[in-house]
Amino acid sequence: MKKSHKLALAVSMLCGAQSASALTPWTDGAPDLVVYTSGGAAQDQAITRVVSETLAAPGSLDTFSDVNGASIGGRWQAFYFTGNANLPGGLAGKKIIFEKRSYGAAGYGVVPLFANDGEGLPLEHLKIVGLNEADWEVDGAAGGKKWKKAISGANAAAYLTKVVSDGGFLGVDPDILLKPNTENYPEQVNELTTGAPEPNWPLNLNQVPAGFTQVSTGGLVYGIAVTEDLYKVLQAAQKRAGSLPGTVTIGAYDANSLPNLNRNFVASILAGKIGNWEQVKIVDKTTNQAVSLIDVAFDAGIAAPFKNEDGKTPVGVGRRNKGAAIGAVAYAKFLNYPGTANANKPADNTPNGDEALAAPVVKSPGGVNATNALLKDWNNGTNASGLNPGLQKIWGIAVNSGDKDAGTNPWRYVRIDGYAPTIENVAAGVYPHWAEGVVLYRTDKAGDAQWADKKALLKAFADDLGSPTVAKAVNTQLPFGLSGIFATTKDPRGFKASIPFNPDEPVVPLTHYCTATGSTQTGIVPVADDQATGGLQIQLK
Repeated sequence: MKKSHKLALAVSMLCGAQSASALTPWTDGAPDLVVYTSGGAAQDQAITRVVSETLAAPGSLDTFSDVNGASIGGRWQAFYFTGNANLPGGLAGKKIIFEKRSYGAAGYGVVPLFANDGEGLPLEHLKIVGLNEADWEVDGAAGGKKWKKAISGANAAAYLTKVVSDGGFLGVDPDILLKPNTENYPEQVNELTTGAPEPNWPLNLNQVPAGFTQVSTGGLVYGIAVTEDLYKVLQAAQKRAGSLPGTVTIGAYDANSLPNLNRNFVASILAGKIGNWEQVKIVDKTTNQAVSLIDVAFDAGIAAPFKNEDGKTPVGVGRRNKGAAIGAVAYAKFLNYPGTANANKPADNTPNGDEALAAPVVKSPGGVNATNALLKDWNNGTNASGLNPGLQKIWGIAVNSGDKDAGTNPWRYVRIDGYAPTIENVAAGVYPHWAEGVVLYRTDKAGDAQWADKKALLKAFADDLGSPTVAKAVNTQLPFGLSGIFATTKDPRGFKASIPFNPDEPVVPLTHYCTATGSTQTGIVPVADDQATGGLQIQLK
């Protein structure tokens, strides 16, 4: 098995082989190499870790981020560093900028990259060369290393530059997004410099063009989040139905206390087939009588939420914007959409202002932070997200990545088909909501004299995103278990699955790999990797 970049880095640090000063454009000037990337934000924490601990020489990294409301770096980030000694080719010791655009989500790592017969479509990317220290604010402690700036139409021309992405990073395979006229095909976002969408947006892409390399980045656990009030009501209901132990404390958030939703119920919610919570009933194990979920709210100490003009309690459905990996994974896993002919599609959005008439109320937040804001708004009757203008309190369910610590936020994950969103449950084949990611780049680009160096950096970046070493470093220990990213045994480096599951080596022996396409395919059922070492541990329940 090939030595990982991170192991090489650890050796260099122990030996004192390399150190460098942090790089800023106003002190160190222009870089030797700039690599522009675009895609989704699902693996942001892992991306930052790979750049800081694998690509950058120790002590050499400065990070530049945009500010948009409460989000720092949610749309653009640029990392300026000295190439680490372990990097391939001539990258070691070079001054490198690795830029990451998340604005537009995973779809912007696909469609603009493949447009114009693979030549690409220019996008707004973060520009740091030519700017001075006075153009930035220090993000955090005094002394730099991290810099931030609120970017809007007023100053966008100074901070953004139009350029074709060198690579794309996705939380899914690209094919599932290249479905014109579906909810997965990316919709455009407005340029900040013009306030309008990028011109010449292609609408007819339906496959990866020839001449592109796809490198799997391992997998990511996705989750179903519910507002805290609904979480408590589900606990109370399932205690009365006997599917949760009577000893569970309402509001408890641990492995034994999570309420459960089955795949068919989640699918019905996402498809908009359940309009109001009065439709959802449980059978009380004591009386053997059907009881509405609304009637159980008293048991949980929760006041009944907003009722619409028909006197019904609408279901809140948090889907995602078109082209988002989080949405595409959920639609594939729960609705078989768009892979199966005549599959139910996710419910249509409810226009702002129509909430009092609608059932369900359906919204498409444009990112993980926006999803968090929507769930908070629904639970608290606020409108920080801009998607709850009537300030209604709504019991809502939203698709999300599975590695976010709700902390003090008023939402919680639930079990799916009896199992919590943990890597161990994915590895055992019992938690269904997960997918592999991909890094994409052109195999060759004759017009770019630095393409060999760019490709080498992107390959090193992709390999470590799929490394169990990096996964262990960034995964989140949630109250119900370990969640986040993981390696798979399908990786050509031959990672081994451990039985019992080893959180220090998070490796999953299942894969969505499709022999026909030579790549992972989120829309197919994952199967055991028959070439895996370590075997497959099956939980029976």
